[in-house]
Amino acid sequence: MSETGVAPDVSVRVDDRARMMAALIAASNYPAGVQKIRPHGAHPHAKTTRKALVALSTEPAVQQIQGLIESHTSLETLFTLALHLTPESYEPARPLPGWAPPNWAQNVRDFSRKGHLGVWFTKERAVWETAQRQLDHVFQKVALKPLLEKFFGPISEKLVFIPNLLYPSEREIILVYEGELICIAPPPLAWGDNPPWEYDDPSMVYHSFKCALSGYGRLLLNRLLDSAPEKLAEASQQDLPVNDQFRNAFPSWRDQFTELFTTALVALYLEDYVSEREYRAFVLIEQRMRGMNILPGTVSVMRRFLQERGNKFDTLLDFLTVFPKQLRVAKRMVTL
Repeated sequence: MSETGVAPDVSVRVDDRARMMAALIAASNYPAGVQKIRPHGAHPHAKTTRKALVALSTEPAVQQIQGLIESHTSLETLFTLALHLTPESYEPARPLPGWAPPNWAQNVRDFSRKGHLGVWFTKERAVWETAQRQLDHVFQKVALKPLLEKFFGPISEKLVFIPNLLYPSEREIILVYEGELICIAPPPLAWGDNPPWEYDDPSMVYHSFKCALSGYGRLLLNRLLDSAPEKLAEASQQDLPVNDQFRNAFPSWRDQFTELFTTALVALYLEDYVSEREYRAFVLIEQRMRGMNILPGTVSVMRRFLQERGNKFDTLLDFLTVFPKQLRVAKRMVTL
């Protein structure tokens, strides 16, 4: 049983399609560009794979992905494109979107053949199997749907977590595809140029589930907000009481609300299903690292919604327009 008292509900798998897209990104200029912005130690497997593939940087498939990245196509969009292919053979499993580069699936197959990726990933199988075991350990007692459904109602999609030992090595990818909410995430970053922590390192054991919970919450919240633009427009007429550091990081009302909501979702889970100590540690880190001094107040306001749902408020959308006012009150009254 999970910490919530119900069966664990996050499935872990290694996905060849996601791994192929990560390999294409490894052969592109993306890793070097990110290192200039945020220096960090990548996984040893990522470094050796990039070294093995750098000679293929001029291959059409790599150049097409490079072009999409430079045109500001999101990594989520690129990984979703990869999921249109069949695992291992990389034939289209369904029609590719109209914006997909010409002959892209064939170019991916050529890239895989020239890079001997089948042989490479077989040789490196142990590191991927280790990552899956570590994540199975992380999620063996974690059930996230019970908390998510308190805010969003029944969730029909399956929750999936895919390890990424390649690139991007500094951030997770969150997407929804064919009945699955998917989190594709690297191991937690260490300090400086040190290699990342293992997924289930005792000091980082909650890192992956935090990525997953906040990511799934973001997908569900975006879907909800997209369904009611008039509610969002009405709510955004009232400024949220956030500090300048937070406002500069998230300029729009929607981005501010989404970040507050998803971060507070993690805090709620930690407090209710893990421990008060983990909750307090998480809140302190968010306050110090990201200036989220309003996080305890946000948690309080979200608990207020849960208490009044089905009475004063039927859905989270009904609560949206009163959220700013309640958060201003909570900011003055609630501290860690």
